[in-house]
This record gives sequence, C-alpha cells and structure tokens, in this order.
Amino acid sequence: MKTKPNKSREGKLWRKVVMLAGVLLLLLATPGWSVKDGGETAGNNLSFPVIWSEGVTKVLPGTAGMTPILNGEWWYWWGTSGVDPDIIPLSCPPDPDDETFCDDRIAMQASGPAPGEGWVKAYLQKDAGNLWQAGSVDMSAAPLVVHWIDWGDNLESVDWYTRSQVRTEVVLFEDLSEPMLEYEMRHVSGWGIDEVHGLAVANETPQQGLGGQATVFSPCARLTIQKLLVERSDPQLVDGLQWVPGVGWEEVGFDDLINPAIFNGAVHEAGDGPGYYNAEINVKGRIIYGYTWNVRKLNDGAGDYRVTFSFDETCGSATRNVAFGENVTQIMVPLEEEEVVVASEEGDDGGDTGGAAAVLDTTNNLTYIDVRILERSGGGNGGGKPADTPGGGSGGGNAGGNPDAPGGGKP
Repeated sequence: MKTKPNKSREGKLWRKVVMLAGVLLLLLATPGWSVKDGGETAGNNLSFPVIWSEGVTKVLPGTAGMTPILNGEWWYWWGTSGVDPDIIPLSCPPDPDDETFCDDRIAMQASGPAPGEGWVKAYLQKDAGNLWQAGSVDMSAAPLVVHWIDWGDNLESVDWYTRSQVRTEVVLFEDLSEPMLEYEMRHVSGWGIDEVHGLAVANETPQQGLGGQATVFSPCARLTIQKLLVERSDPQLVDGLQWVPGVGWEEVGFDDLINPAIFNGAVHEAGDGPGYYNAEINVKGRIIYGYTWNVRKLNDGAGDYRVTFSFDETCGSATRNVAFGENVTQIMVPLEEEEVVVASEEGDDGGDTGGAAAVLDTTNNLTYIDVRILERSGGGNGGGKPADTPGGGSGGGNAGGNPDAPGGGKP
C-alpha cells in the first residue's frame, strides 16, 4: 500500500519576509548565531534513500554502508517553536569555551544558556568533517513506475513577477518494498538559500533507521518552459497543443497558443555551472531536480508559462527506464493553502495569492504546471510570438525544511 508523503510542513515552503512575528520568533530562537564562515567546505551528504532508475548514478559524498564520520561543526537542537507553517527551530551552536552551554559569542567566557531539554547534536551539512551516506539501489533491471510527484510549493501557492527568480523543483518518490537506510536530519538555522540542516546524533549515536520511501534519480529528466499566448484556463489548450519530445508543446490546428521554449534542458545534457537543468542533493540530504528561473533575464513578457517535466527516451548512454503510470502515479498537493514566499535575491517576491495546480499526463509521460508571471504594476497576458527568444538564466540553490524521522515525510 502506498504511503503519501507528508506535504504539510514542507521543506520547500517559501516564507514571507515581511511577517514580523516570524522574524521576532527567529531572533528569539537563534539570537544572532550563524554557521561559521571559512574553513574547508563540502557538498551535502545523502540522508534520504535514492533509486537509480536507469543505473546511472550521481557522485555521492562518502561510501555505501559507511559508519558516519562526525568531526565537523555541530549545533544543539531541542525542538521547534511556533505553529505550522511558521515553525522556528530551537537550536544553538556550542560555546567554544564550554560546550555544555550555547555560544554567548564572548571570548574566554561561557555565560550563555544551556540547551533545552531533550537536545541532540546536529552535525551540519556542507562540512568536510561530517560525512555519511544513506541507502541507494540500482533498479534498472525492470521498468520503474513513479508513485509520487512533488512540485515545489512556491509554484503551487503563489504567482510571480517579471523581476522574480523562481525556483522550480520537482521530487519523484517511490514507495519501497524493501526499506533502505535513512538518517534523521534536524533543521537548525535559516530559510531558503541560508537554510542549514544537520544529522541528528543522540548519546553519540547517529539517528538512523529503515526508510520506506526513496527519491528517484533519472538522467532522462527534462525541464521545458514556454509562454502561453492565451489564459491558462483557455479550453483551446486541451486539443490545440501536442507534445513533441525533446522540443516542447506545439500548436495543432490553432495559432497563437504557445511560444517556443525559452528554456529546454535535460539532466544528461547538463554541464558545470549555472544555467543547466540538473539533480542535486539538497540541504535535507535528498536528491531533487532543480532550476532557478531568472525571470528578469529569461521571459517573453508577463502572462502564463507552462513549465513541463518530462523524460527523454535516450539519455546519453542510457535508455529511459522510468515512467509515470495511470492509476499508479499521483501528484502531491499542499494540505493547506499558504501565503508563503521568499525574497528574491534580485527582484520581486512572489504574490500573496494565486498559484497553480500541477497536471499529470501519463500518455506523454510528463507533468506540467502553468505558472502566472505578472508585471510588477499588476500583470496580465502578453501576446504575439517574439522575433527573438531571450537567453540567460541561472541554476542552483537549495531548499530545505523541518526534521523528519526515517520512513516518513518528504522534502
């Protein structure tokens, strides 16, 4: 029986930075503490099981079955404060003068408070001294049908602007018949690009278990972004568009329904650096597909955009083995409507209302979501096909969330 991953306390929840109460709670919970800067940095460790659907793997820190190496930075963590979705971690770094206290940030003195009752140590991601690896398995021997598709909440909950940077994330989940090694993580600090998580360690023992779900990695995954020339609710879109693999949506018997793709990239085509579509280990230790859409540099004007996640049939040296199946694959939806966004590093936040519903198309083996991009002054749909397609865009970034126990939850 399939178990629906929990989407209520989603790690990718985007937070409204103007919410004064949330800011005050954060200041109370972590008074000025931040992760130490400098020293050797590393990537994120895998904490959540992963399936290699075509047998193509990503390079992971550590080795399979290793005993975690925990010689790097850690924080105390003893719970959370606030009400979902405005949950703040209760945490602190240890004082270097006396590690039994929270850091008071005063040299040669340890006058800070003690960590709260029931604390655990959280050994931080992106620290070369901390190394672990959750379970992984090659499932290329038989066709794999995905159980769950999770689009980022920021796309489902709000509309965005022509000056926004829109994080587009997709996570594929599979329910496991044979559970795999999973490590518990704790959210200790920050949100969005500043979010920090660590491996929970209680009584010097890493908290681990057997997880009943895994994410799915496929080099065949592709992301395509196209401007719709009509409202996303226009009934002509149902019969007036056909999917062309590797290219995108094209018009059939109609004109002026959709533009050519402004972004079209597959994981197996990705190179180094920003601007590519790729999969990554996020701060929670899960493999996700992600791309940061810099709308300021990459747009066909305000209006509705179709963002499509699909699979190529041939993916470098691999042949597609993963699929979406009718009556098997389901799209996860938020359990509650949330007015949550995160400030763009360059431009506008998302809107307070709107959002979109993801669609599953098993015939074409894809899923899409029609995202609304507004002008800052109000917005609306643009028209006409452009003479030129803008270039640019940037990739990368991580999103995170709250702690999860093995076998439950989602990113």
